[in-house]
Amino acid sequence: MIEALNLKDTDDVDFFRFNSNSFLFAKKSDITELIVGKAPKETKAETMVQPREAGGLESEEISVLKKLDTLKYKDRTREKVEQMLNGSEKVLLQGMLKKKAVTLFAKEKGSEPLYGISKNVYDQFLMRKRQGAQVQQPQAQAVATQSMPRFKPAALENESVKELEQKGFVVLQSEAEASSLSLALEDSIRHGQVLGTRAFNKKFYIILRSYFNRNGAKIIKELKGGDKKVWDIASNIDVEEDGVRGILYLLSESGEVSERRRDVFTLA
Repeated sequence: MIEALNLKDTDDVDFFRFNSNSFLFAKKSDITELIVGKAPKETKAETMVQPREAGGLESEEISVLKKLDTLKYKDRTREKVEQMLNGSEKVLLQGMLKKKAVTLFAKEKGSEPLYGISKNVYDQFLMRKRQGAQVQQPQAQAVATQSMPRFKPAALENESVKELEQKGFVVLQSEAEASSLSLALEDSIRHGQVLGTRAFNKKFYIILRSYFNRNGAKIIKELKGGDKKVWDIASNIDVEEDGVRGILYLLSESGEVSERRRDVFTLA
């Protein structure tokens, strides 16, 4: 077990009941990273076997891909892309070139190279269903709401899963709860259908993509009038405060909004 988890003397671990038939033993750092959508760090051996070009992207990198995807392929020149991205996003773009998540390719000799998104990365993180109603994202992108895949049997014993399905979001108090839920929803998290973040208050906010799509643009619209308190936004758009708070924390991670003081947000 120590070898499989690549444990060191200084690592913190957690051990708790997952359901009536099983327990979980994991590094605390892996629990946190999994629930906020990051792949646990690979060991050296795993890195040699599995190239990094297929995925393992962080939320900030996915945000850059989404921006790139708003441009038509013929417009993805170095000049236009650099005008669209800020300094930190340009650094992330260069990192994704090294991972081969993004390519820079000239169709003909002497023609200007264009940025492209590798097919496997596009399919995993940006694939959008063309049928059904589309919802406006805060970054002015139309993204189709995706249905949740069927959960594994173990998930049915997790009360947090039921609450998430009913309300569209759930707030968890501990890493143990977060780990249990992340394992139950592993496929949904990997496909971007469930979003999560750990806030400064140490709580985990887990939100369905459909819930985020439905309410994110409304929240952005509220903030266009200036700084707003969470409870004022919640009252105006008729959404629970913790749901609004979770969406704002996710928007804050992507640089869309910032928290001026506790529970008071503004557009970035």
